[in-house]
Amino acid sequence: MAKKSWIIQGIIIPGMLIIALLVSAFFSLSFIDNLQGNARVINYTGIVRGATQRLIKQELNHIPNDKLITKIDGILSELQSGKGNNHLIRLPDKQFQEQLKDMQKTWKNIQKEIQNVRAGQDAEALFNLSETYFEMADDAVRYAENYSEDRVDGAHDALYSVAIIFILLTVLGSLYALLQQHRRNQLMIAENENREKSEYLSQMYQAFRAPLEEISEVAYIADTKNHDLLYLNEAGRKSFGIKDIQGQKCYKALQGLDAPCPFCTTSKLTVDNNYTWEFTNSITHRHYLLKDRLIEWEGRPARMEIAFDTTESENEKLELKTSLDSQKVLMDCVRVLYEEQDLDTAIHYVLEQVGIYLQADRSYMFEIRDAVGYNTHEWCKADIPKQIDSLQGIPMQLFKRWMTIFEERNCVILEDLESIHESNPEEYEILSQQGIRILVAAPLEQNGKITGFIGIDNPPAAKIKNIVSFLHTLRFFIMLAVRRSISEHKLSELSYHDTLTSFFNRNRYIQDIADLKDYHDSLGVVFLDLNGLKDTNDRFGHERGDEMLVRCSSMIQGVFKDASLYRIGGDEFVILCKGFSEQLFYTKVRELKVCFKKDTLCHAAIGSKWVKQIKNIQYTISDADADMYLDKMLYYRDHPKTSRYRSHNDEILPLGDPKILKDKIDQRQFVVYFQPKVSSDNRSAIGAEALIRYQPKKDSLILPGNFLPLLEEVQEISQIDFFVFDYVCSKIKEWSDQGKKLMPISVNFSRCSLQEPAFIDQLIAICNKHQVPRKYLEIEITEDIRGTVGLDIKELVARIRNAGFIVSIDDFGTEYANISLLTSIEFDVLKLDKSLIDDIVTNDKSKAIIKAISDYCKQMKITLIAEGIESEEQLDVLKQCGVQFAQGYLFSKPVPIEQYEQQYLNSIQDEGASTA
Repeated sequence: MAKKSWIIQGIIIPGMLIIALLVSAFFSLSFIDNLQGNARVINYTGIVRGATQRLIKQELNHIPNDKLITKIDGILSELQSGKGNNHLIRLPDKQFQEQLKDMQKTWKNIQKEIQNVRAGQDAEALFNLSETYFEMADDAVRYAENYSEDRVDGAHDALYSVAIIFILLTVLGSLYALLQQHRRNQLMIAENENREKSEYLSQMYQAFRAPLEEISEVAYIADTKNHDLLYLNEAGRKSFGIKDIQGQKCYKALQGLDAPCPFCTTSKLTVDNNYTWEFTNSITHRHYLLKDRLIEWEGRPARMEIAFDTTESENEKLELKTSLDSQKVLMDCVRVLYEEQDLDTAIHYVLEQVGIYLQADRSYMFEIRDAVGYNTHEWCKADIPKQIDSLQGIPMQLFKRWMTIFEERNCVILEDLESIHESNPEEYEILSQQGIRILVAAPLEQNGKITGFIGIDNPPAAKIKNIVSFLHTLRFFIMLAVRRSISEHKLSELSYHDTLTSFFNRNRYIQDIADLKDYHDSLGVVFLDLNGLKDTNDRFGHERGDEMLVRCSSMIQGVFKDASLYRIGGDEFVILCKGFSEQLFYTKVRELKVCFKKDTLCHAAIGSKWVKQIKNIQYTISDADADMYLDKMLYYRDHPKTSRYRSHNDEILPLGDPKILKDKIDQRQFVVYFQPKVSSDNRSAIGAEALIRYQPKKDSLILPGNFLPLLEEVQEISQIDFFVFDYVCSKIKEWSDQGKKLMPISVNFSRCSLQEPAFIDQLIAICNKHQVPRKYLEIEITEDIRGTVGLDIKELVARIRNAGFIVSIDDFGTEYANISLLTSIEFDVLKLDKSLIDDIVTNDKSKAIIKAISDYCKQMKITLIAEGIESEEQLDVLKQCGVQFAQGYLFSKPVPIEQYEQQYLNSIQDEGASTA
């Protein structure tokens, strides 16, 4: 029996223990291997989030990183398949894999938005999509963690189950042996069992520690009752500079506190769930995403925390948000500066918005006159006293240092007032009395001279970097608004009078015509055009021309003393006679004609119309205009050498007859030329402008400047406008049928055509006749059309665009008020006039204006085209200013349709082949 007991104790029981250890070790190693794989999956999922956040930052700052995109693609693919260079496993968790699929879809959308941003589109969609993607990545990490924790729990239960099974077997064997052995042997067996169990538990804790030591995140375990630091992994020891945790309290070692943390999360923890929160550590000064949960550690209730360092991603996210917020505030300020007619109101609004956005105590604007500063505008935070009344008449000599900086077009930056206490005591005294600790000021200038500055008091020190660039941009638009206000003030003084003749000007004429809608008494209209003014200007100079205009106005005023007198154009005058009898009116007209016939220097074409009661003022004016034109034709027939219509009088004058004009059109004596519009980068065609030519003979070609003025005067130019439009539609249809690549073609329309009630209906009818898409037809409208009486240009442009046509504003830059056009009318294309381009190579102001217009057009998704480019130098400067499309003799003059088709039209197949 003793021998049998020895066999049981010596062979069976140790054998069972060995098997138990082997099985336990196998399960432990398998568990460790799985945990390591799971940890890598969790880590790389976090890497995907951080890499994507860095990518978005770079893309929004226009720094492409295709290499990083490829890396993220690879990691996402490997996370799904478990195959790749990163040695990742495929985590067999349904929630995690489904989340990865959704992340893949969102990642593809992010890549598309990145391409859109690179193409110049708005970045807000990319930013919002990235935020969604980061939340998805966080959820994926959580799913992976939950899965890993479930596996840990399962392995833990399995190990205990195996241990219990073998322990039970051992106990059964021991019971059998106990029946055969003495009490001493029984005690020895129990002692061995306890020792082996202790070793087994020790192995389990070692297996649990191993993966925590390998991860790059900080991980620690602390006692929930006395806050003893029980464990801190290698990453944590390096981060906090701790070599030995023996006797350390978690709040002291990890937070530098002398008492338990007031933000401790232990009371919020449960055994089965993670608690996630964020915190910036005061020792490492890093921002962490924290995962906490309750565990048992060496028989003690403990709190385990894993900290993911998200400092860089948080900083990038903050920078992105700051940039977007800055752009929104800036655009709002620019909008108010341009839309608000009262400059003081606009500047006060801007200062308020800027002060609130920059979290400043005070924002203000100073004006410098004769080396003396005056605080003209001020905004203060609610609890900050106003300073404006005490800051008047400040000698700028006290701020000589500022003026030196301003002259170099730099900002004054004062990050600590105490830094100038010794070096600039007078400046220090003035600023300290205002409670200023930190200050940033940006110069304002007009015509190259410093005229003032805008300042920000006591913003947060962390915002100084962003404030400087923000103010540099804002000051430019403030200077533009001030310049516009000065110009408008001067214009308002001259808005209703012509300085040369003292007559009312066109503005007053338009207003008075509008007021006549309620006038129902008799009215006489005289339309007068001074003949030969252009010849006089060309031959003798504008001073002689001005003398003619003054002489003409004197004769008019001498006859029509009681009438309203207007100079509405360079050589055009209108006389409105309210309440005149018909006899008196025509007597005065004859008297005026006699005056001009007797005068040897001034000759005028005079037309007149009297009505007993006004029904339509425009018809009355048109009748007087037409009568004036008949008089003008007689003059030009008698003076064939005048340059009014160059040398083509005999060929052009008959076109004033509507029937003759129509016959010439039908006989194809008007031809359409095309001038291409090109990309400024590669000079490839992106469209063309249709231009009319008159060809009375085979070897004679007359430019539009020689005959269009005549057609405008007789109000027959609409025939030409719609002929060109019909021709363009027919060519687009022809190109479409031939499989050619279609590009937009622009057609110019005069004010006469635009005023026709059925203008848009006629456009639609012609398009329908030829069955061409309206998106290829661009309606060009000159900026000066806004002065046309009875024409609401904003409403007209809206109707044209709603009909499906492209609307282009032509000759932009020729009128003083055209900047306001940018905010008052919705249009598609803006064409910079040649006058803005001519001196752009040497004129820095022209560059700045065009750069600002280009930036605005990009933000508003308006196509910008520069006209009249004649040199490579002009093109290079325009490209630097961001102008992407161009037109001019540098690329091509207007050419016949055959030449245009040969040089600039490719078939769709040819285009595809050339691309390949």
